[in-house]
Amino acid sequence: HGLMGFGRDITERKRYQEALENASREKTTFISTISHELRTPLNGIVGLSHILLDTQLNAEQLKYLKTIHISAITLGNIFNDIIELDKLEQRKVCLNNQLIDLTSFILYLEYLSGLLVQPKNLQFIMEPQGDLPKQVITDGTRLRQILWNLIGNAVKFTQQGKIRLQVRYETDGRLIFVVEDSGMGIAEEEQDKIFAMYYQVKDGNGRRPATGTGIGLAVSKRLAESMSGAIKVKSILGVGSCFTLSIRVEAVKTITQGNDTVLLPSLRILLVEDIELNVIVARSALEKLGSSVEVAMNGHDALLVFSPDDFDLVLLDIQLPDMSGLDIARRIREKYVQHKLPPLIALTANVLKDRKEYLDAGMDDVLSKPLSIAQVL
Repeated sequence: HGLMGFGRDITERKRYQEALENASREKTTFISTISHELRTPLNGIVGLSHILLDTQLNAEQLKYLKTIHISAITLGNIFNDIIELDKLEQRKVCLNNQLIDLTSFILYLEYLSGLLVQPKNLQFIMEPQGDLPKQVITDGTRLRQILWNLIGNAVKFTQQGKIRLQVRYETDGRLIFVVEDSGMGIAEEEQDKIFAMYYQVKDGNGRRPATGTGIGLAVSKRLAESMSGAIKVKSILGVGSCFTLSIRVEAVKTITQGNDTVLLPSLRILLVEDIELNVIVARSALEKLGSSVEVAMNGHDALLVFSPDDFDLVLLDIQLPDMSGLDIARRIREKYVQHKLPPLIALTANVLKDRKEYLDAGMDDVLSKPLSIAQVL
């Protein structure tokens, strides 16, 4: 009887394990599917509001539009946290370390933070300290996400005063960001708990304010650790908080000659994209850089119109009505095996896939939607 009971116990455990694995797979599939469905309208709001910000608006319209723009970006970031959480649980976080222009990165962060503090009439102060490298190698998307969470939290818990962001580079290769606020602060006994999943800070009266998902700081801490870094907090209740992010980066020595103006050649670009909204956003960003854009709405048309000598760059949406962007890239490489091809770049809203998967499938690079001028540069 003992042996039969033992056998049954093992079988039950195996069934339970299989059920867990199936549930995990289904959750990942669900997140992947919904990520694409939600990203398309969200990217449209971010992209089109960004285009509108460059048009003639009165003060009231500009104020409302900035709120729409920053709200959509914030929603996208909450979404990114959920996706990163799934990757962290599956232990599937692969860093995408690339060369980033630190000067542009900081300026864009300052611009977004300025929009974020505006509705609460807070002041945002950016303080680069000492000599910063112009370019570094790091995962710019993850770094921006961590900082967005830290700055967003500072704004959320600060009712008046200012948010300060200091940036410095240490000689040991660490990039340090210090986010300081004049908010409600965090009680000492709470400071160890704030990085726990779904934990929400109590207000001054011991109640939990109904704000936030409770995952931003937890995800940020784990992402920082995966980037050989850390997040530390110092806070005084009723005075404010100070979060310090340190990550290890590789500085790139750049030699600048004369002025720093980069003149980009006007490129002939083939954009393969089936959603009109995405076409408008991408075309606007590309034409602002002086490039000419030809659009194909499906794989069949893309293969008809493509010739290696006619284009300098091909941007391929991954999900098309008749075939995938990967199929198009493969067919182009097979057909023009003797020719020098322009770069074939994947455009994707599926943030669960890692860059390496696209490169292994024959792409030269991958960009996330909505396409922005910063990405193209």
